[in-house]
Amino acid sequence: MDKSSLMIGIALLLVFMLPILYVLIKQKSREANFKRELNKLASANGLKLDRFETIGHLSLGLDTSSKKLVIIDPKTEVDHEVIDLKKVRQVSLAKKTLRESSKERIIHLGLEIADQNSAKITEIVFYDEDDYESTDADIRLQEAKKWDDLLQKNLAFNS
Repeated sequence: MDKSSLMIGIALLLVFMLPILYVLIKQKSREANFKRELNKLASANGLKLDRFETIGHLSLGLDTSSKKLVIIDPKTEVDHEVIDLKKVRQVSLAKKTLRESSKERIIHLGLEIADQNSAKITEIVFYDEDDYESTDADIRLQEAKKWDDLLQKNLAFNS
């Protein structure tokens, strides 16, 4: 192999790999910022997060010892919230679908958290069809089910 073919090969490799590396580095940086912000909010409320996850624009953290959920969602009117699971009556998965011929398509997916002493319902949106950042609805459905199970387990010990 001559030098020119090698140089062209290396140049093409760089042209195709650099954008992929840039996206990966940017995503990791974004996740680190969300995690830092989540930990900052948790420590301001005296919490130590056992579980945390960033799902697109949404960051969730759970302190299982004090039974509190920390939510950071910049797309809502209140961009961060701490929910005391001891004061929660019910957590339910809310899924809105649209029927097209023989298939059902998820258009909205969230977890609804009902307060024990009032009619207040807080919704954590995992997927919305109109949101440009939302990825595959089925992937978000699995993530929502995972957090639903996790929160249900932490509600079960409230009694």
